[in-house]
Amino acid sequence: MIGDLRLIASELVTNAILYSGCTEQDELELRLEQADGHFRLSVVDPGRTANSARVAVDEQRASGGMGLFVVEQLASRWGADRSDRYRVWAEVPLAH
Repeated sequence: MIGDLRLIASELVTNAILYSGCTEQDELELRLEQADGHFRLSVVDPGRTANSARVAVDEQRASGGMGLFVVEQLASRWGADRSDRYRVWAEVPLAH
């Protein structure tokens, strides 16, 4: 389970760096919470672009683009929400 959480964190942080429009001056927030029988890992970025997290289609995965596909395979649930910033989250059961 720890390995899964590390991989999910790596993928979500990488996506935030690549696709959020953030600069070196911006901060990303990585949060890990335990509640209701699962861990919830989330990454918050400045959300400067209109990009939304989505699993790559087969053609995109052939040239990289595996990040959210991997997250989808490891997490019991994942999603994203936007307010003044953008947050992508994933949940992994404690008894994973």
